[in-house]
Amino acid sequence: MLINHEFDDNKIRSPLQYAWSIFKENNIYMSAMWAAIVFIFIAIFADLINPALLPKYPHIFLPPYWCAGGNATHVLGTDSIGRDNLSRILQGIQSTLGGALLITFPIFFLGTFIGATAALMKGIKSSIIHHLLDALLVVPTLLMALIIITIFGASYENILFAVSLSLLPQFTRSIHMSIESELQKQYVISLRLDGATNIRLLRFGIFPNMVEPIINLCNRIFTMAILEIATLGFLGFGAHSLTPELGALIADGINSVYSSPWLVIFPGLTIFIIICVFNISLEGIRHAVIEVEDE
Repeated sequence: MLINHEFDDNKIRSPLQYAWSIFKENNIYMSAMWAAIVFIFIAIFADLINPALLPKYPHIFLPPYWCAGGNATHVLGTDSIGRDNLSRILQGIQSTLGGALLITFPIFFLGTFIGATAALMKGIKSSIIHHLLDALLVVPTLLMALIIITIFGASYENILFAVSLSLLPQFTRSIHMSIESELQKQYVISLRLDGATNIRLLRFGIFPNMVEPIINLCNRIFTMAILEIATLGFLGFGAHSLTPELGALIADGINSVYSSPWLVIFPGLTIFIIICVFNISLEGIRHAVIEVEDE
């Protein structure tokens, strides 16, 4: 019997499979993705994988192990009361990165729902939401977060709540403007003429054409969330010393920056690396999506 394998090597791939094939061809994007997965793993399991957090008072201000006077037991040195710097940084990743992830997902779903609803509204309701979002954007996000914390009190939980409320209007307004722009295009008019409901219009028409701007928005909101959490922690509004946060770690070490610079350098470098890793990963996803759309 004749077996024809003519089409075996040309299987039609889904858009997701095609985007993944483009993404994995770039070694930089793949490396950043694996690094991001490692950071997420640390954020989830930091309590299980970090060394002992108990202070060891004889080992105060130990330098990193590769410096003179360092100790291999404390790879990144110790702080002013002998706490292991690596342990505190791992817990700081849990507080800062974990908090930013917890913030980004609710902002994405709630902001997309509010923005889409506002964009599809007409008349006075649309005008009220439009001007309300514009008014909220006048206040800088960090200032809004400080106002909310002043009202509800300083704590790590209130930091997450304050940063969420401060970033939500920005994400919602951007989604609102993007959907309004899409509504003016010819394919939306064609779908409306075919009798598409608003839900069907969003699901099968607008959202598939907004993947790239949504990725950019999520990337920006995630980065701003990390920076605001770290900034508020640095200012002393967040986690206490028993539950360290990367910004608070920098604040704790700022008084001894000349004698023990590792207490400031390593938490700051961790924030920088986290932001770079996730930005590169999301940029790779955005690039893959653009390639798929161009096809």
